Amino acid sequence: MGKLIDFFKKHPIIKTLVLMIIVFFLLIWLTLYGLKLYTRHGKAVIVPEVKTLVVPDAIRILEREGFRCDIVDSLFIDGATPGSVVEQTPAGGSKVKSGRIIYLSINAFSPRMISCPKVTDMSQRQALSTLESIGLTDVQIRSVPSEYSDLVIGIQYRGETLEPGDKIPAGSAVTLLVGNGEKNNDEYPDSTSVDIQPDNELPLTDESWFN
Repeated sequence: MGKLIDFFKKHPIIKTLVLMIIVFFLLIWLTLYGLKLYTRHGKAVIVPEVKTLVVPDAIRILEREGFRCDIVDSLFIDGATPGSVVEQTPAGGSKVKSGRIIYLSINAFSPRMISCPKVTDMSQRQALSTLESIGLTDVQIRSVPSEYSDLVIGIQYRGETLEPGDKIPAGSAVTLLVGNGEKNNDEYPDSTSVDIQPDNELPLTDESWFN
């Protein structure tokens, strides 16, 4: 040991390099050890399945397992329990670190209402594009008599004619009334079929002229 110390005293540059190498590896070890503690390396937990549960129950279960919750979306699904969880990220059964945030999407208590746009006097293609832009994609087409082909005559929801601005649930099924280019002859009866009878039929000749 004494010889080694004497060697370093005679060669201070080598001593400095050795110390730098020792400090370098020490810093690497401390960094890896700290990172392991911070990320809890090797300690993963399983995410509970909370889909279909109402929000208070879902949050209670997740927090009991050490997770945090964040409700990120609300949508309406017909048939699902209002206020229940319909989606979760990460999914139930996933292995994640304890304390991670679980993102929840819940089923709304009522559907979002939207205003019906004006689609009359548009072409069928324009009307479909307008309806799709506001989320109405379930559209049925009904051909109706009209002298203008491919022209939208009206729009109906559950058999009732809608006016621009009327409120309907988002995602509803609606019906477009589109002209077929044919007039309805019942509205314009053929005048030649009407039998016109005179009020008083006059004789062809008057016999008083011959007396």
